[in-house]
Amino acid sequence: MKYRSTFVTTLLLSLSSISTWAQGDNTSFNWKFEEASKLMEEKFFNQAADIWGQLLATDGENANLNYKLGVSYFQSYNQKSKALPYLERAAALRKNNFGSFNTTGYDPFDPRERNAPAEVDYYLGRAYHLNNQFDKADVAYQKFLDESDPKHELRTDAMRGKEQTANARVLQASPKDYLISNVGQVVNWAGPDFSPVLSVDGNALFYTSRRIRPDSSNSAVIDPIAGQPYENVYVSYKDREGNWQKPEVLNINPAVGHLATINVAADGQTLFVYRDDGGDGNIYESKLVGEIWSDPVLMGSDINTKSWETHGALTADGNTFYFVSDRKGGIGGRDIYRVVRLPNGEWSKAQNLSPVINTQYDEDGPFIHPNGRTLYFSSKGHNSMGGFDIFHTEMNDDGTWTVPTNLGSPLNTTDDDVFFVTTADGRRGYFSSDKNSGYGEKDIYFVDLPSEMEAEGLTVLKGYIIPAAGETLPPSTILYVTDKATGEVKSYKPRQRDGVYVAILPPCKEYNLDYRVNDKTVHTEDIFVECESSYQEINKEIYLSPVSLAGPASIVDLPKGSPPGKKEVGEVANKQPDVADVPPVKEQAKTDAEIKEKGTKHTTPDATYADEYAKFYNYNAKDIDQNEQRWKEFVDVVVGLIDKNGKANIVIEACASKVPTKTFGTNENLSRQRMEDARTRLLEAVKARGKDETKLYLEAVNSLVQGPKYLGDYQNTEKYGKFQYAKLKVR
Repeated sequence: MKYRSTFVTTLLLSLSSISTWAQGDNTSFNWKFEEASKLMEEKFFNQAADIWGQLLATDGENANLNYKLGVSYFQSYNQKSKALPYLERAAALRKNNFGSFNTTGYDPFDPRERNAPAEVDYYLGRAYHLNNQFDKADVAYQKFLDESDPKHELRTDAMRGKEQTANARVLQASPKDYLISNVGQVVNWAGPDFSPVLSVDGNALFYTSRRIRPDSSNSAVIDPIAGQPYENVYVSYKDREGNWQKPEVLNINPAVGHLATINVAADGQTLFVYRDDGGDGNIYESKLVGEIWSDPVLMGSDINTKSWETHGALTADGNTFYFVSDRKGGIGGRDIYRVVRLPNGEWSKAQNLSPVINTQYDEDGPFIHPNGRTLYFSSKGHNSMGGFDIFHTEMNDDGTWTVPTNLGSPLNTTDDDVFFVTTADGRRGYFSSDKNSGYGEKDIYFVDLPSEMEAEGLTVLKGYIIPAAGETLPPSTILYVTDKATGEVKSYKPRQRDGVYVAILPPCKEYNLDYRVNDKTVHTEDIFVECESSYQEINKEIYLSPVSLAGPASIVDLPKGSPPGKKEVGEVANKQPDVADVPPVKEQAKTDAEIKEKGTKHTTPDATYADEYAKFYNYNAKDIDQNEQRWKEFVDVVVGLIDKNGKANIVIEACASKVPTKTFGTNENLSRQRMEDARTRLLEAVKARGKDETKLYLEAVNSLVQGPKYLGDYQNTEKYGKFQYAKLKVR
């Protein structure tokens, strides 16, 4: 939750009053009533609830006190679930003696008032609604509409409430097949954790938390609204096994006040955060310099105004920024706007995104997928089932947007569901929720999404740049990616702490990858990104000091990921469709014959390498035949380099298609197993020639899962076969 401060001069008096009561001062009923009323006006609902509870303990049949306590709980930061019984009691005790519209006779500030106003039925409807008791909610909403003034400010909300209960009945009647899991206790704690922000490579999770910092520097600094520590930004990194590590507090958090996560750039080097600024919420950006985040700086143009800017998201190419503002001239309350990067590098003026997306109600929490076309956001409009629901929409070729689609139940609930982000492949989403099964009052969860939500037209290059053993990554390390057709060059800096880097590569293009240290090339190669429309991922590990190919470490252990059947801490492995491990016998024979006829591919080697060998596999296969003629020719080149130079540097690349595999657990694991088999066969072949296999050095490993989306047609070898291979390069 991103707060908008409402501090006034009565705050210190109110808080000092609470302190006095806590010391047992015999303060009069009237004085406590007045102070609780002031606290409600200033939106200190938790503190007001404490006082109303004290007063109600002395007069349980007082409809007004039940109403006041119920509303305070309902509007509080973390006690909504306590509101229902008090609102039920208030509605039952209420006497409507003031005419059909109840416009006179009720005084909310009179300690002698014992009746409840007509608004009790509106809040009772909201409490029933939140509790999924839709029939009772509709009755309460309608009772409020029947008995309130036609100009009452809550009438529109009550009518909207009835629309949302109708939406909820429809959406909950056809729940989606979502698998929702808690991220785990390493990330979550006993208090609130929310607003997750995921790096494109999936290895860094930034989020907002209200917890005591490791150095206890904020232990005595409490937010008076929530009665908890202020919102601070934390980050958790995955280790090489895919497990989330102990979260770290960022150095940019203020001593006092809120700082909350918004978004992170595709390269992980720029973080966008929200700062309250005394009620004028604004969006800031911070740069990663080594291991330190720079002081947050206000974003430019008219992104920030005197209005409330709450959230934002940057496209992967860095050229468009979507953000939320409640500025004048919008379609509803909070709307989504966008700015684009101008040729001079500055941001354009903000434009309202679209009436297709923005409604007369609030929108918030935009997240733009790395493909630049899929937008997730939250809205109280459209067919929301209560509060904010999460929606997604696609940008058409002409820049317009498709009608937003509700992500449905059980992901969306009758409470506020905001701040949803996905992994680059679109198959897993992260969000926060206050489910009863959590570790705290609000936890971060992830959901495995159906295959039809997989991203299309996106290739992610990611991996590690690994320094020599015992050394740190040189700060000058940088990756240059050149589009060989246009000559356009983009640079990417790896993360200093672990060498992680990530780049988004448009498909159907050939690129040169140039890894440099102190502007000296340490590894370079050309790659072609396939034109297939489904999501593709290229995992590359580059060794600044090549390691022995014959060393004790298995290649399977080098790339990030978990072996078959192993679950990440707090997470579960992606489910695989139920596909047979072996195609029908007839089809298998046909495929074997095709492979034999085609043989292995003698590719034109990269100019920077002496030779390249490529082996294309049958479904689920991973072996290399030592007697293949082309393999023998490749080994001849390797042996020749050892004789000439005393060593040979090797690059191994392996790929699996999108056809699921039960045998290897995941396609990612099948790809790694193919790398390991290629390594083993090369070591065996060199040793069989009487050469020292320790003279083979591993320069880089590339693990890929590529090809078209799987449609149940594993027999289609033409469609998937070219993505089943292992390749070795030598120089």
